[in-house]
Amino acid sequence: MMKLIIKNHLLLLVFLPFIAIAQDNPAVADDVVVGDDGSDNKLREIVLTAPELAYELIEVAINPPLTIETISSIAVDQAGNYYVIHRGDETDSIVVIDNAGQVLRTFGNGLFSRAHTIRVDGMGNVWTVDSTSSMVYKFSAEGALLLEISVGNLPEPFEDSCGASDIAFADNGHVFISDGYCNARIVEYDAAGQKQNEWGSPGNGPGEFNLPHAISMSPEGNVYVADRENGRIQWFTQNGDYLGERHFGGRILSIIFSSSGNLFIGAEPKGATPMQEGNILQLNPQNGEVIGKTPGFAHALEISESDIILGGSLTEKITIYIPN
Repeated sequence: MMKLIIKNHLLLLVFLPFIAIAQDNPAVADDVVVGDDGSDNKLREIVLTAPELAYELIEVAINPPLTIETISSIAVDQAGNYYVIHRGDETDSIVVIDNAGQVLRTFGNGLFSRAHTIRVDGMGNVWTVDSTSSMVYKFSAEGALLLEISVGNLPEPFEDSCGASDIAFADNGHVFISDGYCNARIVEYDAAGQKQNEWGSPGNGPGEFNLPHAISMSPEGNVYVADRENGRIQWFTQNGDYLGERHFGGRILSIIFSSSGNLFIGAEPKGATPMQEGNILQLNPQNGEVIGKTPGFAHALEISESDIILGGSLTEKITIYIPN
């Protein structure tokens, strides 16, 4: 990157290291080298000493073949069908397949600036989050658009990845959205899409965030947040009251609870080549301690009823992790 400086009436060209700028930019994309902030060794030590989990990585082939690019997230419904959201232009943004890869339907064409996350709620509705427009869309399982939520407060409109990042569902029908890129807050809406509450601020103290990238609801109804650039998870009541945290180092990209209450996160060192040194870690949900690991990059995480882990690969590959 190059900066212009005027000094003593002379125009100087100064080349600035990209990594130094990226470290201070909470909107930095997931596939950009950020640079180790001194916490990578802690994460690597955690990964090194964690026992292996019994999972096998599988790549699902789509039939018939479709052109899919940059898969950011995969959701799953109660029937075991996968909802893949991607950032390509040749195929609808959402591709629904069965667990054998057979295409069932596609939808969502033209709605997304930067498709980020897809989730399926307990009623089978499909929700998506766009990290550039900060729009949240709710669809029926068949693809009918049911609701739109504009999260708003865009510091830099139309800037790639400067908006909301993920969504989680409470038992009362309310939804909680992590507004992480550029902002540092959690926003709550009711079932009709009316804003109810927001909390969080920039920083690294309790209840503060440096890019809340992913969010998940525990079986007890507490809100767990992947505080990405702070290298930690934090958990809260639904009112935003701070309950606890666990620091791992590196960057924590994703977080998810299974229906049985198991907790997983996706982590990688900040200074590593993106997507090459990632691990999925299973945690004790009470204290955040690591139970085990399986190698793999997971921009987003979801888990099926049969404990299959689905990871957003940020490539054209549909990656799932099957328990052995």
